Amino acid sequence: MPKFLLAEEPTGPNDREIFIYSPHYLSLVLVIPEDDITVLLNNEMRQKPSKTFQYEDETFELVIFQNNVLHAGGVLSPEISEEEFLNQAWKFWEDYLIWEDRNIDENQSSQFN
Repeated sequence: MPKFLLAEEPTGPNDREIFIYSPHYLSLVLVIPEDDITVLLNNEMRQKPSKTFQYEDETFELVIFQNNVLHAGGVLSPEISEEEFLNQAWKFWEDYLIWEDRNIDENQSSQFN
């Protein structure tokens, strides 16, 4: 079973929300690009565990939207802190961004977009 899965609505608009789901920790992370931070980070979202990351010239805020990290560790994955969970989710997202940069040609019609 993968530790993380990319979770987004494939038929939604281009500016749709992007999530990372962890079946190991039964938790959902919201990926917020820098341009959307002020729109999506309301008072409720600001109370949730979050961390800011940088990829090239982009900034992303990762927020644990559905949080079971402290309750789900053990059987499928070792117990970890929320901060370590966000670091692992970031590594998954960063690897995806690197893959996307190498495989998607913005100048041509792509099967991936």
